[in-house]
Amino acid sequence: MNEVTIKGEIVFVDEVREYGSNGFRKHQVVVETGDGKWANPVPVEFIKDTIEQSKDLKKGEKVSIDARINGREWQGKDGVTKWFTSISGYKIQSEGDSPHPSNEPDSSSFDTLDEYDDGIEDDVPF
Repeated sequence: MNEVTIKGEIVFVDEVREYGSNGFRKHQVVVETGDGKWANPVPVEFIKDTIEQSKDLKKGEKVSIDARINGREWQGKDGVTKWFTSISGYKIQSEGDSPHPSNEPDSSSFDTLDEYDDGIEDDVPF
């Protein structure tokens, strides 16, 4: 299978939909991946267990989605064959503008030791 990473801002989040009598479920989100000059909305679908990852996504979130590109062939009653492509997401990471907060204390609060300090102040103009 071919794998891709889709990065951008979520512009649409559909509801989880169920199809057929076997209970097949699908959740679709659309990610805008354009450069600001040209729009490039990419629909990404989540199925089965991956719906748990996608169901809480919100419009406006910046994300990186690892996905697989799937193709399938379909032949209509008229005998015409058509091919379809879908992008199936399986891993989502937030791409927020600010780094995630850390539980470590700010490094400026640590006492530092200058191993080259001999205790004598130099009057060196800079």
